[in-house]
Amino acid sequence: MQIDKPIVVTEFPKSGGSWVTSMLGDVLGVPQRDIYVNPGFDLFDIKKHPWYAGSNDLDFPRCSVIKSHEFPRSGLIDFDAKYVHLVRDGRDVVVSKWHFEKYFCVNNGITTSFDIDFDVYVKKTAAEWANYVEAWRASSVLLVRYEDFLQEPAECLGRLIKSLIGSDVKKDMLERTVDRFSKENFARALGKAFRHNTFVRKGVAGDWVNHFSEKNIADFKAVAGETLLSLRYESSRNWGG
Repeated sequence: MQIDKPIVVTEFPKSGGSWVTSMLGDVLGVPQRDIYVNPGFDLFDIKKHPWYAGSNDLDFPRCSVIKSHEFPRSGLIDFDAKYVHLVRDGRDVVVSKWHFEKYFCVNNGITTSFDIDFDVYVKKTAAEWANYVEAWRASSVLLVRYEDFLQEPAECLGRLIKSLIGSDVKKDMLERTVDRFSKENFARALGKAFRHNTFVRKGVAGDWVNHFSEKNIADFKAVAGETLLSLRYESSRNWGG
């Protein structure tokens, strides 16, 4: 399978980008990369990360799949590329990102501490999520939903590849890739690069209901409710009671 330019999977952090990037690169047979990794990167042992293991090149090969959290027209993406905007329910993003920063980043020494109150974090992160999502929606690039991948990963992966390069992929190949990047297998591979893999949480749509208070619901609605509706994660403004 051939691609003629890099594919950038752009996402607000904790929207499933690592998983989708890994599967996409695997099926296409091209390297997977992170937009923030370059020569001199030292946040963790990047050579043990499955995307970089066995490679002496931290740059982006011409044919590769790159995960990015950058906004449109970012100076970091100074090359011609095809884009995929991966979105996830912003309420679940808040919960996942909270656990990531509170546990994974601290336990692995990426940050020294995390002491932001959850109520403050919800309102802050909801606004950031909505701002990011709306910026990419205005650019009219291909949009896919993380939740669809959770429900039908092989089918969604096949449809995404068809949209990007116009080629069909055999079902058994897609299913092997999905199995290769199951939560357990992905966590095991990442364990070589990180001491603590607490950020590899089971992807569950709607996990926010286990964490949001009435105040969190009201705050999220105030700053990101319209974006949630426009993405059809809710059908009315009355969600959450």
